[in-house]
Amino acid sequence: MYGTQWYMRIGNLGFNLVLLNLLWLLFSFFGLFILGIFPATAALFAVMRLIIMESDNGSIIKLFWDKFKSEFIASNVVGYIMLFIGLVLYTDFKVLHYINQDTLYIILMSVTVVVVFVYLLSLLYIFSVFVHYDLKLWQYPKHAFILVIARPLHTLVMAISIVTILFLYLQLPVLILLFGISLISFVLMKIAYLSFSKKEV
Repeated sequence: MYGTQWYMRIGNLGFNLVLLNLLWLLFSFFGLFILGIFPATAALFAVMRLIIMESDNGSIIKLFWDKFKSEFIASNVVGYIMLFIGLVLYTDFKVLHYINQDTLYIILMSVTVVVVFVYLLSLLYIFSVFVHYDLKLWQYPKHAFILVIARPLHTLVMAISIVTILFLYLQLPVLILLFGISLISFVLMKIAYLSFSKKEV
């Protein structure tokens, strides 16, 4: 009985990952990606959170649609805030190359590299934080940044896990079609969920 239940849970999770990956692609496409990718990603993480919490709230398709609608504006704002920060950091890199003073260049470049590194790690948390907390929009990037610093072990496991998944995708491209972003979101949400304070989960 135990073995059957174990295999059923794995099979059910696999089916849900395939379904959610398809939903993410469809809803991102319907929003022409420009307006659809962030709400679709928020909906994906929101449903994944419920799966991890083992909260049975009905049809996954309906849940995804409800979250897509309810978080459409907020997720786009947060997503484009993060994108804007990334563009600013990219611009900084370009501008730094015009500095002729070696010492100043090394100092500013070192600081920028550290900031970019933390920014990239913050991206691992941003949607998990967005679907888990009820904050003001500008606070989500801040909270993601805090988790990077406050939970270094979880952050490291996240980074290693994502690199491993991407390596598997390169070796077996068919996995991209099946699981794509959904497997990545499951791993990120699972680890982020462990990072959250027990009083907050």
